[in-house]
Amino acid sequence: MIDLAFDTEGDLLIEDYDISFLEGIDQIIQNVAFRLRFFLGEWYLDIEEGIPYYQELFIKAPNQIRIESILKQEIVETEGVNDLTKFASEFNPELRKFSVIFSAMTDEGLFTLEIEIP
Repeated sequence: MIDLAFDTEGDLLIEDYDISFLEGIDQIIQNVAFRLRFFLGEWYLDIEEGIPYYQELFIKAPNQIRIESILKQEIVETEGVNDLTKFASEFNPELRKFSVIFSAMTDEGLFTLEIEIP
């Protein structure tokens, strides 16, 4: 499967005046990162897509176990991901930032990704 490539800011990646594409494990990593940064209700065409960060995480007393469960499910449901091998998360209540680091197995191999949700 081939997908458009995006930079770290989420903008379309253009190199040498041409659109860049990803495939293989790089494409899977990009899709997982996008899914984990996608807030519930963010996309007007399907407001039921995304992760309920405002409803579950950015509240007075968040349930970290529930949030981890939601994130793990989102990772393993990403096309190309076969198994979640490691998972760790940390919530900083003062900054309201949630960090996740995990490893996942794909047909292309193992990858590790660290995501910070502002």
